[in-house]
Amino acid sequence: MRRIYLDKRVWRDSRNNWISFESDPRLRVTKRNIYGRCVPCLSNLYKQLQEGRDSIELREAYNCWKVIAVLNNKEECLEVLRVYEEHFLNDHYVKGKFGSSKPLKSSKVLMFHTEDEEDRDRILKELQACVQEVNPSSKVFYQRACANLFYELLGDWRQWNEVTPIKKPELRPILINRIKKLLYWEKDS
Repeated sequence: MRRIYLDKRVWRDSRNNWISFESDPRLRVTKRNIYGRCVPCLSNLYKQLQEGRDSIELREAYNCWKVIAVLNNKEECLEVLRVYEEHFLNDHYVKGKFGSSKPLKSSKVLMFHTEDEEDRDRILKELQACVQEVNPSSKVFYQRACANLFYELLGDWRQWNEVTPIKKPELRPILINRIKKLLYWEKDS
């Protein structure tokens, strides 16, 4: 039987807000995706914004999904992963992360990443069953990956196409700056 492995940061008192998990003990797909999918995707958006385009070609972002459970704390995230591993993992390969962008917030998000709609739908049903067992009042849903980054610019992800018109061009400089900080690890002065 497969297992779900956690980034070692989960076991120490870390200031990191997100903890990765994966079916591989070395988290190889997660590491590969950071530089093979995420960075190119952000670089693509950054370049298109700098060029002043009226529409954004989504490329990787269009076929990138997050299946999300909003839980009360880190312990619930770990328990949902344990239940998932026990009931559903079998021969499936999974990857994702849990935590929060806001370290002081007590609620945490458990997020599975996938590039396939069939996997997305399967994981959604499985995650709903696991969350029902751990915290039935929690919300489970899916969205396109990085919807929070693209939302202000393109609107609701349900309306996106592979090439989507920019809804608020006045946000271009703000997003260019935000993406630059993400790509180049710049800190606020």
